[in-house]
Amino acid sequence: MSTSGFNLGADDYDISEVLEGSHQIRVPDYQREYSWGKDQWSELWDDVYALTRERDNHFLGSIVVIENKDDDLKALELVDGQQRLTTISIFLCAIRDRFEEDSEFEKLSELVDGFLQIQSRTTGERHQKLRLNKFHNGDFNRILKGNADLVSDSELKNAYEYYYSKLEKHDTEKVQDIYDALINSVYLVQIECGSEVSAFRLFESLNDKGLDLGAVDLVKNRLFMEANENSEIDADRVKHLWEEIMTVIRPELTQNYRFFSHYFMSISRPETKDNVSKNKLYDYVDELLNEGLAEEGLTVEEMLEDMLKKSRTYVDIFNCEVNENFRANKLQELNSKLESTQIKNDRIRTLLLKIINDYESADDVLEALNILEVLNTRDKIAGRDSNTSRDRFWSRTCSMMERGEDPNEYLRRMAEKRAPNDTIIMERVVSREFKNNDFTKYILDRIEEEHYMRTGGREKSVGDRSTVDIEHVAPQRVWTAEKYSPWKQYLNCSEEEFDEYKKRIGNLTLLQNRLNQTASDNPFEQKCNIYQNNTDFLMTQAIVEEYDEWGLEQIRDRSEKMAEIICKVWSMDNV
Repeated sequence: MSTSGFNLGADDYDISEVLEGSHQIRVPDYQREYSWGKDQWSELWDDVYALTRERDNHFLGSIVVIENKDDDLKALELVDGQQRLTTISIFLCAIRDRFEEDSEFEKLSELVDGFLQIQSRTTGERHQKLRLNKFHNGDFNRILKGNADLVSDSELKNAYEYYYSKLEKHDTEKVQDIYDALINSVYLVQIECGSEVSAFRLFESLNDKGLDLGAVDLVKNRLFMEANENSEIDADRVKHLWEEIMTVIRPELTQNYRFFSHYFMSISRPETKDNVSKNKLYDYVDELLNEGLAEEGLTVEEMLEDMLKKSRTYVDIFNCEVNENFRANKLQELNSKLESTQIKNDRIRTLLLKIINDYESADDVLEALNILEVLNTRDKIAGRDSNTSRDRFWSRTCSMMERGEDPNEYLRRMAEKRAPNDTIIMERVVSREFKNNDFTKYILDRIEEEHYMRTGGREKSVGDRSTVDIEHVAPQRVWTAEKYSPWKQYLNCSEEEFDEYKKRIGNLTLLQNRLNQTASDNPFEQKCNIYQNNTDFLMTQAIVEEYDEWGLEQIRDRSEKMAEIICKVWSMDNV
């Protein structure tokens, strides 16, 4: 690799050389979590084990470090390579623990510990050779100290157990061969950068050559490079704000980039009318830092401060636990609506973030959520639009809501114009399959609440969705499970015909968990007894009242009735 334009040096070292010396290797808190899994663990195991049979060397890749001179303990900041070094350290812990089981190998156990710990020359204190970020170092340190049994479920513990189980199958002499191969025959290229700017430029160069560093990692590196190059930016403040943002979102979100994408699409300064996808995220931030923020009169610190505030709101939206400054007596209803609005629709969080942040009244928020519920449900049933077009639509909606009129009046007009009409919904409901998922359960929940309970003189909630099952009146596995065989004759149709109808909404209802299990293998007449006498669901009781038998004709008929109800329940006239 050419080092033109970079302040760096690179040398290859075996693992013993990487882990020797008095430097502590530190993973910064802003780095993403340990994420290697069984595929990577087994690949490393296979490579090392092969070295015990064929004396050779194995190149494992590169690590990028920056020397940190601001601490009494000499340290290298690990900019890239934590997955490799963490896995190697855990592998060594497993080897050490195997050596400790054999008194003849106790000294080797102490030698392994020498690679895992360092001693301060000034205080004499012992420290970890590799220190992970604050989110994972506690568990990692327990493994380093031989207390893996005290670690709760985590990928770190899973990695330890993987290697220990592999080593358990071999005698101690073979474990020694594996140890020798790991520390003496596995090589890394250690790239030492003179500054963070050099490291971040290296990241950009590697990414241009096709190395996937992750969208959030690239954004972080671009921000830090800007902070280090621009004397007007408080670099320490930028790092602190970034770490705070990651502290908020990392434990809650499995795809961290979603927050950053939704944040940029939701804000009015700078405004974007397009989607900021995962692949576009770095380029968008690069444009902001080059000119976009300056044009708006904003600093990097101001943007990150706003981002931190909204990261907390975003997590509340994600968990449906918003409180903000809204009236307490409205919060339960508001959070319930947030839950239904996000079912199978996480992209709408772009708009939800703007609404929750900008609106002052809980009533206005609820009106907006009711409008969006109608639009989203009709869109979902009609099954239209790609993910990209949905992102672009919510981004443009956020921009249009800034144009001076009542935001909810705009939302209403937009929804009425965009939502599929009753004719489309009727055709789609009658013909489509409804999968056994949260969206289908939500549809049935709302039909029960808004149609059957109201017409039946009751006003109450369906309750905890987790305690309710979607019941297929005619069981799905009529032709594949022997216990359902009486239904074959009863339905009087072919398997192909039934496959077309078994997931239609006319064949679905709600039932408590325990009753679903009881009714699952009963023919229709026996199911009717349970539907009529053992459940509070009026939708389910109505099947008995409306139908004397059950077949494809009845599924078609009930699907049409359910389609009519859906059009009424999810109507803008109700908002």
